[in-house]
Amino acid sequence: MSVAAPTAPAGAVPAGAGNDRPLGLAVSAFWIAFFSFREMLRRRRILSVGLLMLLPVVLAVAWRALDREGAIPPDLLLANLSGMVYIHFMVAVVSLAFGLSAIGESADEGTIIYYWTRPLRREAIYLGRLVAAQTVAGLLVAGSLVASFLVMTVGNFGIISLDFLKLYVSTCLVILYGAFVYTAIFAAIGTGLKKPMLPAIIFAFGWESIGGNAPLRLQELTVVFHLRNLLHNTAASTGSMPNLLQELKVMLLHEVPPSAWHSFLVLLAVAVVAFALGCWLLRRKEIFR
Repeated sequence: MSVAAPTAPAGAVPAGAGNDRPLGLAVSAFWIAFFSFREMLRRRRILSVGLLMLLPVVLAVAWRALDREGAIPPDLLLANLSGMVYIHFMVAVVSLAFGLSAIGESADEGTIIYYWTRPLRREAIYLGRLVAAQTVAGLLVAGSLVASFLVMTVGNFGIISLDFLKLYVSTCLVILYGAFVYTAIFAAIGTGLKKPMLPAIIFAFGWESIGGNAPLRLQELTVVFHLRNLLHNTAASTGSMPNLLQELKVMLLHEVPPSAWHSFLVLLAVAVVAFALGCWLLRRKEIFR
């Protein structure tokens, strides 16, 4: 006596069929980003980087404690913190910490093998890991900015004005944009190089520091120059040190800085090129367990 096999429900994919078909790019990248974000939050380095991100908060506390006479207005403090502390140091550090490890570390540890054995496109893997790293970096930077703002304003609400709030919001957006771009660059470096730490440090604190302050048009080849240019446009009315240096270059070297839109598009192009390069490198990468 033969028993008929049960029929599959309507619309169901038969077993063994379609298992090798890659999932949609957006859907798979979203879930990879979601689980990668949770994984990155559990890493120990988030504590050390988070403590380092308290440096601007400490400077804001020192300003509240020492500047009783109001010699340094809050907008000037904010412009100096953003132009000299966040852009030149903090953003690069947090982006380096999570950008390099987005792909490179998981590939070296062999944990990325899980994604390799699933029907996932390499672009989706790279995009998901990159978005997770950018989100973690952005949250750490945003937390530092919010903490600095609270230190500056709590119990000192007289400094809050519409102009100050506009300056704060625009400054935060520029700094977060910098974290987005730098993380994309470091993710590509971490994907392409076996030992990426030294080249990344040389790029972040060598080339960006020296090239960003070089004369003529050489400085326009750095990320930090275009971030400073965006900050200069948002805080042009303040006499901050970055603004004074910018105005000094214009006066002595007769160099007219590019427009804010020019710098914005240049940085966007850098992030897109870094993403495309990282995807290409990941497709060619061999993972050994």
